Amino acid sequence: MVRYSFKAKDGTEVLIREPVMTDAALLMAMINAVIEEPMSGIIFNKKTTLEDEKKWLKQRMRDIERKKTVILLAEVDGEAMGNCDVVRRQFKEFHRAELGIVIREELRGKGVGEALIKRTIALAKQRMKGLEQVDLKTFTYNRRAQSLYRKMGFRRTGCIPRAIKEGKKYYGEVEMVLYLR
Repeated sequence: MVRYSFKAKDGTEVLIREPVMTDAALLMAMINAVIEEPMSGIIFNKKTTLEDEKKWLKQRMRDIERKKTVILLAEVDGEAMGNCDVVRRQFKEFHRAELGIVIREELRGKGVGEALIKRTIALAKQRMKGLEQVDLKTFTYNRRAQSLYRKMGFRRTGCIPRAIKEGKKYYGEVEMVLYLR
């Protein structure tokens, strides 16, 4: 199992590690906390249940075994504070994967997202032979995330206008790509 120690910019000790099946409750609490934030930057708008989180995690663990997914989570004092995954595409898109990341508000801007992305992509390159590019999607209002992604080498490839609706307002979905070769 992959485990890294990381010190955030504010001195917070962060454990970056792969998830285990007993992490479902930690992951549920983390994602539900982020869902409560207005304009959280994630697609979800409805809290998850422990049962649903267990099903999701069970499937992800199978995908990890099959080298279709890598996931790392950021833990502080036994609490999940973020996670990042790279999910391989299929068929004619097998050379591609999609990155997803979520960080609780308390750790944003402290280098944790960058550390998670770097470690997750490195692990994906190691485990997913033939991976050539990593794609991601973010929302037009999430400028902080876009700045981080550009810093890490991602390039904007397009934008779908009015892709999401938060309250009564529409926002675009920015597509970005990182070429690994």
